[in-house]
Amino acid sequence: MKNRFYEICVDRESGAWSVRDRRTDLWCFRNAAFRVDKYPGPIWKEPTTSITLEQRSFQSAVGKGKELAITFAPSEGYDPTRILLIRLYNRLPCIEIRWGVTNRMDFPIRISKVDAIHCGELFAEQAVTKPRVLRSGAGAEPNIVEKDWQIEAHNGAMLTYLDGGVRRTIVTGGLTYEAFMRVVEIRDGERGAGKRVRNAGLRNLNLSFLDPQGKLVEPGETYIASDTAYLDFITSDPFEALEAYGMALRAANDAQPNVYDFPTLCGWMVSTKHLGEGKPINNAVGLVEQLQLARDRGLMNYTPLAVRLEPDTYCYGNFGDTQQGWWDDAHWRAYGPGDGHAAGAEPGSLRKPYDSFASFCKAVKNLGGIPFTYFQSSMPSNDFAVQHPDWMLHGDISRLHYTHPHHKPYVRYDFSQPAFRAHCLRVWKRLRKAGLQGIKFDYPESAWASGGGFADAAFTTTSAYRELFRLCREGLGPDAYIHERNLGGITHEIAPRLDVTAGIVDIQRVWGDASHFEPEMASRMGLRWYKARSVFLYYPDGKSFYMDGKPIAGYKRRAFLTIMGFLSGRLEIGTSIGSMTKEMFHDVTRLFPILGGTQSPRPVDMLTGSEHPSVYAYRVTDDWLQVMLINNGGRARVVAAPLSGDQAETGSLGLEHDARYYAFDFWSQSYLGLLDGKAGLSLQLRGGEAAMVSVRKKQDHPQVISTNRHMMQGMMECHGVKWNTRTKTLSGRVDVVGGEDFVLTVACNGFVPKTCQGATVVARDDDASLVDLVFHRAGNTTVRFALQCNGSGDG
Repeated sequence: MKNRFYEICVDRESGAWSVRDRRTDLWCFRNAAFRVDKYPGPIWKEPTTSITLEQRSFQSAVGKGKELAITFAPSEGYDPTRILLIRLYNRLPCIEIRWGVTNRMDFPIRISKVDAIHCGELFAEQAVTKPRVLRSGAGAEPNIVEKDWQIEAHNGAMLTYLDGGVRRTIVTGGLTYEAFMRVVEIRDGERGAGKRVRNAGLRNLNLSFLDPQGKLVEPGETYIASDTAYLDFITSDPFEALEAYGMALRAANDAQPNVYDFPTLCGWMVSTKHLGEGKPINNAVGLVEQLQLARDRGLMNYTPLAVRLEPDTYCYGNFGDTQQGWWDDAHWRAYGPGDGHAAGAEPGSLRKPYDSFASFCKAVKNLGGIPFTYFQSSMPSNDFAVQHPDWMLHGDISRLHYTHPHHKPYVRYDFSQPAFRAHCLRVWKRLRKAGLQGIKFDYPESAWASGGGFADAAFTTTSAYRELFRLCREGLGPDAYIHERNLGGITHEIAPRLDVTAGIVDIQRVWGDASHFEPEMASRMGLRWYKARSVFLYYPDGKSFYMDGKPIAGYKRRAFLTIMGFLSGRLEIGTSIGSMTKEMFHDVTRLFPILGGTQSPRPVDMLTGSEHPSVYAYRVTDDWLQVMLINNGGRARVVAAPLSGDQAETGSLGLEHDARYYAFDFWSQSYLGLLDGKAGLSLQLRGGEAAMVSVRKKQDHPQVISTNRHMMQGMMECHGVKWNTRTKTLSGRVDVVGGEDFVLTVACNGFVPKTCQGATVVARDDDASLVDLVFHRAGNTTVRFALQCNGSGDG
């Protein structure tokens, strides 16, 4: 089977399959085996197997094309009939893989490990130099570019390298998710196609579908997995290859993450002393008071404020009895926020006059806020488990009396149990009716049940984990904000950090509890830019404007705010509204409206040697980039990037070498000059400092080069800006916040400003060729402007 990109070749005798790049006539990989539930150890006799091939057309959410079905039907032994389904798209340079089995036995079987590509031999007739690999991280999994060609990764991976000076890139990973996770390996290893001899000279690709519990297939049943995988050997540019994968992942899972176009005040973080202020606002009354303060200070002129009430009583104080599982007003009134509180020991999370979730949500919304709350994923209250033992894994509560760390319970929910699922759905629908708009799932690793114990045997570990979030999405609705605190780690089992909730949850957290900021937080988000905003949002926990009771330096505050607005798309704060200074308040408002859409900034220097990227570029138009420069070190240094050149090789911004570009720094409101396309953008930054710079191609007429209103410098707050050659007028509309000067900076390009309808023209001190248009209105409004000019320009 072939298209204009690939040729799929199958050995009818052995079943080994290979892929050839039709443009270069090179093997992408060759002689891969397709295996089901083959594990390391002594080699078993292979059954006599007939192999048949069938080609047909298909259409999916990603596109149209041709599918090759390879069926392996054994005539002896106990193996199921295996079906490998390989898809080639008409217009896309990617391959999609599915698989299935038919159970030949008269008893059920479980499918746990499917090697769609086993020991596919890589790099035939190639000389690999300058290899770089990047894992497709999820949650709090570290992901950095490694100087190697070998990698083992959950979810997916990218390898890029030079072959005789020609760049080649491989991207592979999970596509559609339902019942299995994905594991990718690129490494020295075994020969494929039945030869199991170790040979370090061979370099292999392995792509597997895994689940600890496995999928139950009944006698005579043919199961075709909904889970699929993605491969691209054609797109040589690593940035473009990963971005294409991200968009395919979005389409395949119908991922449409909701935009957190508001800051979130975390009641729990503010209430802690080690992360926040020790201010006891983590209750309904305290959070409504914070909203009133925010409203009084004018925050709602810029953005709504979400407040998250965290009823997070743990097991220690009342013999394991908490709110969890009950999830009702009575228990939220009885148990207070924080660790170890017994029922009635202190006022609960819901307090008069907001002693129901409905009254709390109503009060929040009346003040222009957005109500959020918090669930512990699979940490049931002991008295709830006693009331519903059949709703627990294995239907077993015999270890309920075991003491344990709060996040490692021995008794956990069974998300396959029909009555418990109905209970969860009722809870979510009730909370939706009450007005709840967002939820944080804490300790989701507790819902990863690798040991099974499901009442519904059709569930896998993966599908049961997804069910926790799916029920929430169904009950709270498509507009709800669902947050997966995906830290992974060990409960009583190892819980991997996965992409399996794509298309269900909106955001994953990438770090543990931390109100400070450090460079790797940015890298964990920024090196997933191809999935960020398109599939998931990512964020590194809430951030405080104070450290040890003292305000952090203004430039460090602006650094993490820039990173949150640019890379993350979600700002959560651990500083109460009343403790925010005027400067803190001002800086927060520069992020909103938050940057949305499906594009995130490229870490353009990720392949040039530094562990953590220092330069991120967002393409607003072909002539306009927003560029973030970060000094990830502790000492002052110059952070620089070439404007033009090969991006993968040089870390350039990818602009035209024969053009000139205006550069303007947002936070300092400083003009950085008119830069030659053959030169570079550079700034001296203090340790931990970040700059946001607008880089715009010089035009032959007056043009906007920045504003003071928003960190995207005109993308969010300027509309319909255009130049009329006949009337020599620059016109457009700007969104002005009442009571604040809105400054629009214009490069005149040889023209002479005459008058401006709607604004005052003010000369700038730093360059005579620039002017500021200053707008001021009493209330929020969109203002039309028209800058009338004289002259003929400077060419």
